Amino acid sequence: MTDSNPQSRGVLHSGWGPLLWALLFVAVYAAAYFLQKPSALVVSNAQLKDIFDTYGIAVGPALALVGLIVMYIVALLKRIVGLRRFKILNPLVVLAVALPALAFGYQLAYREKPYTDIARGIIGSLAMPFLIASAVVSALAVVWFLLILIRRR
Repeated sequence: MTDSNPQSRGVLHSGWGPLLWALLFVAVYAAAYFLQKPSALVVSNAQLKDIFDTYGIAVGPALALVGLIVMYIVALLKRIVGLRRFKILNPLVVLAVALPALAFGYQLAYREKPYTDIARGIIGSLAMPFLIASAVVSALAVVWFLLILIRRR
């Protein structure tokens, strides 16, 4: 019963980790998208409103795919440089992807002015689910980072 790897890495420290974080982002984005109330911002162009109603849900998976690609590129760089064994870097990689998304979601939801119909559609239907999903992923990554720090003692 000899095991070649006596200390298990865990699923979040494996190659499945970035995929699980991306799936979490998509799940939270979809839940927030479908649970949000209709926007107070009125899009006057009916064709544009139909586009946002039809394809707005696809923004979450598209942004998660971009984040997934970035996380895998950083994981590859960690492997090339030889930093793969430092588990503390994994939640930092997730935070490096999620915090800019959180800042962008905050900018869209609370600071951006809705001057055009496209801006009203983006702010009214996509900004808050994006902000909520990136906040949840960021918060869980911070908890994961703190758990790793506590376990090291």
